[in-house]
Amino acid sequence: KLPRSLSLMVARFLACLTALIAPALALHPARLAPRPLPCLMCVPAGFEEAWPQLLEIVDEEAADLALAVDDVAFARGKLSVLASGGVDDLVALNRRLSERLDDWEANAAVELPPYMLEVASPGVSDVLRSDADYAAFKGFGVQATLTEEYKKRTVHEGTLLGRDGEHVLLNLKGRVLKLPRELVAEVRLPSAKREKGDPY
Repeated sequence: KLPRSLSLMVARFLACLTALIAPALALHPARLAPRPLPCLMCVPAGFEEAWPQLLEIVDEEAADLALAVDDVAFARGKLSVLASGGVDDLVALNRRLSERLDDWEANAAVELPPYMLEVASPGVSDVLRSDADYAAFKGFGVQATLTEEYKKRTVHEGTLLGRDGEHVLLNLKGRVLKLPRELVAEVRLPSAKREKGDPY
């Protein structure tokens, strides 16, 4: 049995490897199946009508730059777009999205809540964002922070079971907790701790 800290390092390496492979796949965006749109229950408050079209805009602009979009999320006034690519590519995507979204709001009579656009690379982080992250770290302890209270708490800690279209699933001492995705601000791995007997 591998020490827990070493297992965490291996899982992070696999997640990083996935992020490195994604840009190569993005060289042929037309061959990729479109990223499924989220269910209505997962749409952030204030974006109920605009969210599906907003995701299409993000995918279109990213595809023009041969980038793969890993995740799009809105929390605490920040519209975050995570895409696999270099710094210059991400700056270009940020600029194109800013212009496209401004035109969209002005010409399509769309009212979006106030937001700050942030385009970044997923990289290697303690925060789980993509479906690949949730698959790689299934079975690990995580901390889920919510935008509002659920079950009388805004922070829940447990073992990650996965994520579906509507919920983030945690195991709390044998009990399954289903956190509504629209309330989840972030799901984070604990900081790696050195344990007795670890070789590193």
